[in-house]
Amino acid sequence: MKLRLTRPRLLELLVAFATGIVIVLLVLIGTGTLVLPAASGAKVTIAAAQWHIEQGTTKSGFGWFGPNEINATEADGLPIEVAPGGTFQLVLTLSNLDSVNHTIYSVSAASPFGVVSSVPRLPTLVISGADDWNLAVTVSVPGSSDGSSYTVELTVVALSP
Repeated sequence: MKLRLTRPRLLELLVAFATGIVIVLLVLIGTGTLVLPAASGAKVTIAAAQWHIEQGTTKSGFGWFGPNEINATEADGLPIEVAPGGTFQLVLTLSNLDSVNHTIYSVSAASPFGVVSSVPRLPTLVISGADDWNLAVTVSVPGSSDGSSYTVELTVVALSP
């Protein structure tokens, strides 16, 4: 005997199949086997970064690495959005304008941010005359956010501790 599928019979089978899938999903959700992802919360917006460099001066009176304050903005890839609890990276480009080597001892971020790591690892030596020397800093973001926009303040210490 050959089974003939008519339009009403096909519709009946599709409804039964869909009902079965819904029942299986409800059972999986009810037992905790299938868990829907939680809302990630509002992103943290990093609008700008302000670098403060604690440094000495050359014989000419200029900072070893140039100005004591450097602002990173749109030209540096900002603003960026980061998930709460995530990290992002900022890069500071320096030149050693002095005739001697200088050491960068540490970098820190003002609360609510924190420094996770840097490349190169600190302390590190910046040789005399180095040009376009990069310090890449990975910064952590607070674990919760109301969607606020921030300016991250970072301090680079090159003076002897």
